Amino acid sequence: MGFFTNLFSLKAPETPSDKKEIVILMDTAKFEVEITGEENCQSGLEAICGPRRPQGANQTETALLLLEDKNGRDHNAVRVEIRGRQVGYLSPKAAILYRQHLMTKGMPNATGQCRAVIKGGWISSDGRKGLYKVWLDFPDLSKRV
Repeated sequence: MGFFTNLFSLKAPETPSDKKEIVILMDTAKFEVEITGEENCQSGLEAICGPRRPQGANQTETALLLLEDKNGRDHNAVRVEIRGRQVGYLSPKAAILYRQHLMTKGMPNATGQCRAVIKGGWISSDGRKGLYKVWLDFPDLSKRV
C-alpha cells in the first residue's frame, strides 16, 4: 500500500500486544514473608529509600513478583522488584507455592503484585551501616493450593 492509502485508511494500525497478566496478592498487612538475597541488593534498596538515617527505614512500597525461567540451578526462582529495581527473591518454598497458585488461577506466566515493607538500612554515628530487609504482605498460599 502507498503512503496516502495508509494515511487515510479506516483500519487501525496493528500494534503488538504487551498486555501482562497481573495477580494482586493481599494479606492483612502482617508482612510476615521475608525475601532472600537482599544482601546483594543493598545499593538498589538504598536508592529506593533515599539517604540512610540513624533510625533506618520503615517504608511501604509495591513489589512485583517476576518469574525467572533460566537454565540454571533454580528454575523456580521468583525475583522481587520494587520501583524497577531488583531487591531479592522469594524463598524456594514460597516460590514453588506462588507458581502453583498461578497455575490454579490459570495464569502460569502472570506477574504478581503485593505490598512490601523495607526496614533497616540505618547508619551509626561512626559510619557502620545496617542491612535493609524486605518483608512482603503475602498470603499463606499453602492453604490455597
